[in-house]
Amino acid sequence: MSYLGKHAEFYDLFYKDKPYYDEALYVADLIQRRCPDARSVLDLGCGTGLRCLEMARHGYKVTGLDQSPAMLAVARQNLLMANDIPNGTVDFLLGDITEYLSPHSYDAAISLFHVFSYLTTEESLREAVVRSFKNLRPGGVLIFDYWHGPGVLHDLPSPRTRSAEDSHVTLVRKSVPRHFPDAHLVELTLSLETIDKQTGIHERVDETYLLRYWFPEELERQLERAGFQEVRHYSWLTHSVPIRETWQACTVAVVPVS
Repeated sequence: MSYLGKHAEFYDLFYKDKPYYDEALYVADLIQRRCPDARSVLDLGCGTGLRCLEMARHGYKVTGLDQSPAMLAVARQNLLMANDIPNGTVDFLLGDITEYLSPHSYDAAISLFHVFSYLTTEESLREAVVRSFKNLRPGGVLIFDYWHGPGVLHDLPSPRTRSAEDSHVTLVRKSVPRHFPDAHLVELTLSLETIDKQTGIHERVDETYLLRYWFPEELERQLERAGFQEVRHYSWLTHSVPIRETWQACTVAVVPVS
């Protein structure tokens, strides 16, 4: 996944109502239950950085990693505007979560808003999990969310239209899915139309992404193979196990101490 151009520029406007504070509180709780002394977090696929800022407000030192220069440009601008974040608390790096190896270990690694669903093969999942293991200290915690296979099959993706606006622009984004059930994949075509309120100029940009929905047993296999223990699955923002209707689930795993 590598959001480009206008998709990155207007990302935060589309998700202005996303509950970053509540999500950070939930993730911090999952971390603290397993690693009470955790202070450093690696955010894998950090996007525009707003989650990093919320984790910093919860007392963590955060490194955000993303493979999209356009998204990171927005993230750094968001950091500049966040006057309540102390200098040196948040940093952003360009990199791929299947390849990145940090020069130092983190207490926790998080990867949210379906970044792991953009890992479309067992091999890429394995690479991301192995790298995460190596980037964590003993006792460190990995948390990621994803499209939950049973939920996707219960309620298949359908075309959607979403609108947003501010004082300068009106946005209309259409998403059209194409399902490949044998491979557990969804091809998602996004069409973004922008209308400049001052000039009336219309622009349209199309991008296509491939996503995979994962089943808990697939994730467990790769996590345990990499060396993780204490693997648990939850319906997102709860402490309940995912059910058939759960579309968004998250998984927590711990690096053994010895």
